[in-house]
Amino acid sequence: MSEQVQSPFRVEESAAAKQELLGGPPMQKKKHKKRKASNGRLKKLWRRATTQSKGITSRKEWNEMLELHSDWKTSHQDNPDVSDDPMMGSLPGPAVILSKEPSQDFTNMKNWQATEGSDHRDIILNLIFRQSSSDGAGDGIQKKKKRKLGASGREPMRQSYLINAPTLPSWSNIRNLSGMGGLAVIEICIEDCDPGSPCPLMPSERVKDVTDGKKSPWTTLFGNTNIDTNSDSKVQRSITACKVKLFQGNKHPRCLSDVLMFLPPPVASSEHDTKKQSVDVIDAIYDLRLTPKQMRSEGYPFISGQEESSTDDNKESVEIKISAYSKSDVDEMSTDVALDLIKTVSVEVSFGDDDEHVVDHTECEHYVKTFSRNKDASPRRPKIFAIDCEMVQTKANMELARVSVIEYVEGDGNEGDEEKNILVLDELVKPRRDVLDYLTHYSGVTAKMLVDVKTRIESIQLLLLSSIHEEDVIIGHSAENDLRALRLVHNNIVDTSVVFRGDNGRKYSLKHLSNVLLQRQIQNGCGSSGHCSREDAEASLILALRRAKHGSSFRLKESVKHQNVLDVFQKAKGGDHTSDGNSSESSFAERNERSSVCIGPNDWLTGRSVGNGSQHLLSCESILSSMAMAVPSWLASKKPSRAGMLWAKLICEGSREGFKNELKKQDEIIDSLVTNVSTDTPILVIFQRNYLKANALTRQRKAATNPKATCVWSACQEEEWKQYMSSCRNCEALWIGSSCQQQTKS
Repeated sequence: MSEQVQSPFRVEESAAAKQELLGGPPMQKKKHKKRKASNGRLKKLWRRATTQSKGITSRKEWNEMLELHSDWKTSHQDNPDVSDDPMMGSLPGPAVILSKEPSQDFTNMKNWQATEGSDHRDIILNLIFRQSSSDGAGDGIQKKKKRKLGASGREPMRQSYLINAPTLPSWSNIRNLSGMGGLAVIEICIEDCDPGSPCPLMPSERVKDVTDGKKSPWTTLFGNTNIDTNSDSKVQRSITACKVKLFQGNKHPRCLSDVLMFLPPPVASSEHDTKKQSVDVIDAIYDLRLTPKQMRSEGYPFISGQEESSTDDNKESVEIKISAYSKSDVDEMSTDVALDLIKTVSVEVSFGDDDEHVVDHTECEHYVKTFSRNKDASPRRPKIFAIDCEMVQTKANMELARVSVIEYVEGDGNEGDEEKNILVLDELVKPRRDVLDYLTHYSGVTAKMLVDVKTRIESIQLLLLSSIHEEDVIIGHSAENDLRALRLVHNNIVDTSVVFRGDNGRKYSLKHLSNVLLQRQIQNGCGSSGHCSREDAEASLILALRRAKHGSSFRLKESVKHQNVLDVFQKAKGGDHTSDGNSSESSFAERNERSSVCIGPNDWLTGRSVGNGSQHLLSCESILSSMAMAVPSWLASKKPSRAGMLWAKLICEGSREGFKNELKKQDEIIDSLVTNVSTDTPILVIFQRNYLKANALTRQRKAATNPKATCVWSACQEEEWKQYMSSCRNCEALWIGSSCQQQTKS
């Protein structure tokens, strides 16, 4: 029986038939499944972005949605049918919406949301500085998650210039915050408008275009119709219309920029009351010490190179000799013995960033460093000292003439014991060289005071080494000068000139700090109206103690400088967000790489915007200027150089003669904003009337109502002033975003 051999061609035919039966090649089937899964994921993300109140809160998921849609368009280049688009041809974006009502009846202004001016400032801050959520929760609820720790085991630190976004107003919500790609704030200021009549330039009057069926950008906005934009998709614009009470009271009118552009002042600290009873003064003083970097910056002496090591026996022997020597009477101390002891413990020093300091190299003046306390000695708790020195001018340099040292004594809890101190040292010192100027007005030292003085600086150094240890804290005001005068190196320093330094970097004098914070007059009578070192040392000690007890609230009250939103935004622009490089939760301010643009009158650009070269500043004195169209042009979605942040102030005269031209230009700008601006850029257009007139009348009223004024403020003037204040206060605002209404397939 012959063996039957199967033809290889028959095998191939069978395999092909089998593949046809299974529905095509395996690779093609795999691609089909993957594409189907991608489309399903895209639809899910799009539904979340268009149906849920907060949309997509995760920046990671937002980027995923855009990438999936881009892949879909690439795969359907030959058949770009919008009906097959999983996103139905509609590209969602961020929008400011009402938290309770999904839509508004714009035809009746009574239905517009009543708001405060600060509400819109807080929304702006949230859009810019609030971080995206990383949990991907579509409901927008921030879930508590364990934060990732850096290599050091600590939570990654964010940049200090970032601010915490305030709580959103209860009436508002932000949908798709993670999709922020830009922001525009446009102030429209109408300067000459009858306060008792409706103004045709205000949006509440433009609603009539909708009810009358007129064709205008306002009909497009309020009618919520589809808009052909410069992007590849059709979108619907969402509108949130608001009545805005810009400011409270009648004391001073405020303009839009003052309310919206500046961060609220910081809340006063309550540390003073909460810390006073429970603080450990020694620990709190330790927290005020200068860092090594600060000490170098301030010019403190420190050991140059590596400190020479010595055996415990040698160290103990030297310390015993110094201790025994210091117990003798100061006047009976031998200068030669003191010099020999100082030489055995002298160190070479440098002076941080101060290269101009002249070091005295004479053999009798060596620098010494404080010793560490013996571990077996008691008490082990560090001591707190305060030092102040007075110097005189000699042929070579400034030399020590007087030194005062006091020690803080912890009280037993009784009232009045909190700032108790004892005198450790108060000695006059004979300079090594001839004195050229006693500087009595500053030092309080006279020639007569030093006539019989025999004490030299080396004796003072030995006394300090026997009293102050390395673990102890020395307090002083600009104490680098005192340590240089004493030829002393010590690392635990509390410098009150640094502790109480102003936010602008300014250092305040000890006299001023004592006068304002302690209500104590110092430096007024010792010597010939000079300083008293003991008095100055005590003032420094008390200042440091009170700062330790009360915290940072114990300080000079400086005028509060309001931060400009644009300034903070520019500092955060494109920054390194966290030390671990994770930017998935970063805010729009951190992600943004685009420029900031300010457009408005010259005086406004000078007074409000930050002219430090970090922004584009464009002058536009009137809405009728051709430069006004730069507002939508800088936001155009197709331009690679489009602005990340735009703030504009457009002036309308509002007069009866010129308002028609201004109305036409306003429509042109609104139409361009609606059609040309990308869906990732929310827009606030806010309107105010009669600020300049209200401000001028307020100044006149203040002058006329002054008891010493000769002019009279009439009842008619009072009524006119009230009308202008009311029209200035009651503004209108429109938040323009992208609508979440889904388009139906055609």
